[in-house]
Amino acid sequence: MNEDFSVKWFSKKSVIGAELILGIPGIGNVANLSADYLIKKLKAELICRIESTYLPNIAIITSESLLMLPSYDLYFVSIKSKKIAFLKSNYAPINEKYNYELAEFLAGIIKKKGIKRVFTIAGIAYKEMPKNIMLHCAANDKKLVKHLKDSGLIFDGNKSVNLIIGSAGLLLTSCQKKGVPGACILASTFGHPQHMGIKEARKVIKFFSDYFKLNIDLSDIDKDIKKINAEIKKMKLGNQSNEDSSQRISRYIG
Repeated sequence: MNEDFSVKWFSKKSVIGAELILGIPGIGNVANLSADYLIKKLKAELICRIESTYLPNIAIITSESLLMLPSYDLYFVSIKSKKIAFLKSNYAPINEKYNYELAEFLAGIIKKKGIKRVFTIAGIAYKEMPKNIMLHCAANDKKLVKHLKDSGLIFDGNKSVNLIIGSAGLLLTSCQKKGVPGACILASTFGHPQHMGIKEARKVIKFFSDYFKLNIDLSDIDKDIKKINAEIKKMKLGNQSNEDSSQRISRYIG
């Protein structure tokens, strides 16, 4: 066992044949938002925790005032004859070398436990918020590309994006070497570091709802989007009011 990793299992439930969704930090927080929502909505169970010295050297204080290390948490749910796993973390490896080695380690667990397919999620950064949110896709397996062709995802080679940075891409290349097919869902999003891509996450969640035939009720996330839109509108009106005031003052002074 690699001393840089600690793996603790909380359940003996079998994930053989499951399809896994990776939710990690990234552009627009699309992956984290999507995975968090699906885990809670589907009431997925925490079955494994992976800690590593490759993650940031911090101790996290929980709501119960307890300390815990950064980790990758594996959740699992069986619903409507579908077996779905989620690999979730709020933290990324502290350097590029560790990113490669963590991806290899995680791919090893995925292969060993018999997970049949892996999905990662990433964002395509735009300088402004795109008017139409599109879901592009790149896969590590030709058969999977064919399998997903009619799913509404856009397969346009490297015309829209030509690389994937970090674990969302590296996990798939590591899985490819072990014969585990996988694909990255790439959502167009605003590239600002503080942007919370809830609209983009909704698009991703809807894709998985359709893909797994879950018919998830998204009314709660639609309410959140309406609230955010209202807040943005208020901010814009406030900014416009400030600009108008400045212009009036400038004209008066001039």
